[in-house]
Amino acid sequence: MKKFSGVFLFTTVVLGSALVFAQQREGGGTNGNPANRAVNINLGSTGGALDNSALTTVRREVGKAISSEAVDTFIVYSPKIGGPVQIEGGLNACAEEGFSAKPNQFREFVHKLREIRPRTGTFLNVELTDQCKPVGSGTGEGNVCGGIAGKRCPDEKQYCDFGVGQCKIADAQGTCKTKPRNCTREFRPVCGCDGKTYGNACTAAAAGVSIDHEGECKTERQACGGIAGIRCPQGKTCVDDPSDDCDPKRGGADCPGICKGR
Repeated sequence: MKKFSGVFLFTTVVLGSALVFAQQREGGGTNGNPANRAVNINLGSTGGALDNSALTTVRREVGKAISSEAVDTFIVYSPKIGGPVQIEGGLNACAEEGFSAKPNQFREFVHKLREIRPRTGTFLNVELTDQCKPVGSGTGEGNVCGGIAGKRCPDEKQYCDFGVGQCKIADAQGTCKTKPRNCTREFRPVCGCDGKTYGNACTAAAAGVSIDHEGECKTERQACGGIAGIRCPQGKTCVDDPSDDCDPKRGGADCPGICKGR
């Protein structure tokens, strides 16, 4: 009777362990947070030429991950056939953990992606997510937006990316992209289409704003004063322009000024 009980106990432990392992594999438990079994990859230009070497490195790491079974699903949202032409190039895709991936293998793949440092003018956003959104699933990722019809993205978590330098183009056509939830603190300022300066391209995307150009937004100076006595708009006052040679404190007459907020 004792021998039978021992066999029964051993079998129960083995079966129970196998069940737990299977549940961890299905839920992504081998990689920590079971909700993060996929990664969104967004690489693009903030102005000028794209860092093609960074793009090649991303594709190479994805290829290695697929070959090693760390990834078994790779979806490219943009560029795609029939989609808008991206002047700045880039890649908007998602990779999902392989069912046969070894413990921490997928996280090592994500870590390698985050180690890629594109040169100035190109950004790379790598964000963990629960699963990849399939193309044509109604999520709108990679769909055409804007244009003459003014199409909107179907998901409130997305925004219409018109590409760099396309802000002032009438009826511009863009691509629906998911707003990133986590951005690095790296300071690579960009000027958004809303006229505001953002710390980097990722923070601009998180705010749902396309990029006008790389670098901080330039504030146009409004002239005032002078011989014509030009007045500033309400809420601003006219002060002496320090960049010229005319100084009213040193006897300068009819010196032109610039408008500044009060």
